[in-house]
Amino acid sequence: HDKLGCTITQARKAFLTGRSKPLDYRIKQLQNLKRFIKEKTTDIANAMRKDLHKTANATQLFEILGLEGEINLAVSKLAEWAAARPVNKNLLTIADDVYIQPEPLGVVLIIGAWNYPIAVTLQPLVGAIAAGNAAVVKPSEVSSHTAKVMELLPLYLDPMYQVVTGGVPETQELLKQRFDHIFYTGSSTVGKLVMEAAARHLTPVTLELGGKSPSFLTVASCTFYPCEQPFTNHTWY
Repeated sequence: HDKLGCTITQARKAFLTGRSKPLDYRIKQLQNLKRFIKEKTTDIANAMRKDLHKTANATQLFEILGLEGEINLAVSKLAEWAAARPVNKNLLTIADDVYIQPEPLGVVLIIGAWNYPIAVTLQPLVGAIAAGNAAVVKPSEVSSHTAKVMELLPLYLDPMYQVVTGGVPETQELLKQRFDHIFYTGSSTVGKLVMEAAARHLTPVTLELGGKSPSFLTVASCTFYPCEQPFTNHTWY
């Protein structure tokens, strides 16, 4: 618990230096994130095979390519996204320069999902970096081999970006801490707990809540083994 507190404190202290405000800094971190993905592609693919029985092609298609595209988009559009936006004047502001200036929010918590443990976990990190925020990333403990690869991420990024691994106790302890925004991907049940914990600090949340992918058992196919097979021996192409 003390270690978790120190991790969050380290991220917040780094954020408060203001070094994430310049766009050059953010672009450098995004490029380093992309370098992590490229240099660890084989490790990621091996971890995915162990965790989810995904092939290397499936990992590349559903995890890596989209994430690299998000990074490229953020780098190319960052100056536009961060630019001041003019707004219409009224009688109270007619003599003023009136605009909206996007500013970094603070330290965000990203709680990833087990089924797409790279893409779903790191895509919010791309947005957090592009916006100039610090981040604490909590990969899913269910995809444990992928989480181990994710532990290498701080070697590529500024100390403003931390990774915390572990199970439910670590997640519960993280949710006791104050963050400036929380991203969570997973079930509605856990989403309610995340929202309840965030409310104690009036922390805004972004919840991506999962749906269902049911199988149907008909009278014509009442043998149980084929029905179970998609869940136990699924092959990813």
